[in-house]
Amino acid sequence: MVWSEYVRVNSHDCDKNRIVRPTGIFRMVQEAAFLQLRNMDQDETKMHEAGRAYIVSQLGIDVHKPLMMNDSVEIRTWENNSAGAKFMRYYAIFRGGEEIVSGECVCALVDITSGRLIRVRDSGYVIGDAGEGREASLDAHGAVRKELGYQFVRDFPVLYTFIDRNDHMNNTCYADMLYSAIPGAENKFMTAISITYLRPAKLGDALKLYVAEEDGTYYVKSTLPGGDICAVAAIKAEKI
Repeated sequence: MVWSEYVRVNSHDCDKNRIVRPTGIFRMVQEAAFLQLRNMDQDETKMHEAGRAYIVSQLGIDVHKPLMMNDSVEIRTWENNSAGAKFMRYYAIFRGGEEIVSGECVCALVDITSGRLIRVRDSGYVIGDAGEGREASLDAHGAVRKELGYQFVRDFPVLYTFIDRNDHMNNTCYADMLYSAIPGAENKFMTAISITYLRPAKLGDALKLYVAEEDGTYYVKSTLPGGDICAVAAIKAEKI
């Protein structure tokens, strides 16, 4: 089943250029997914009571036209091609009937106590294929290449307000953090982003951000105290 939500873009999700920030887009599509799952009796509270949680491992978004303040849009989300331990979800945002944002998300269903991955066939949830699969234009896996020549940008402290129900930094918060690391971000708008989440950031962690550029694509990585990579991103942006 394809799930639709009709919303107006909030001003607090927009930057100084009246364009929706990356985290604003992530929150819009994931809230639509949250509402669909609740309608399918996968309410977040019930899942936690059952000792389960969805964890995002990769999320890719393509922005074909900027999403602007006060836009009235339709957000669509659906599942398709879920198999093994991968729960696949897709997104599209329409303005005036025109698709201006598309995306895909890879999730894992985790046993909170043991950390064990729960396979799709063992989940007990009805995963209904609907709509076509989408493939994001960028893949963040290339961001781990050593030859990229990363340069340190800044430290980023993980504060309480970034922490979600799973005691991790919420996956939507990464989008603004990583995008803000690219040079001249304040004079650009994001056209594509892919984030791979490797290790959770927790309250009090002081992350370090690094950026590199190759053939018009920016690569950003965040590292945990001790140097392990927390998340990596591939990003494209255009001048306003």
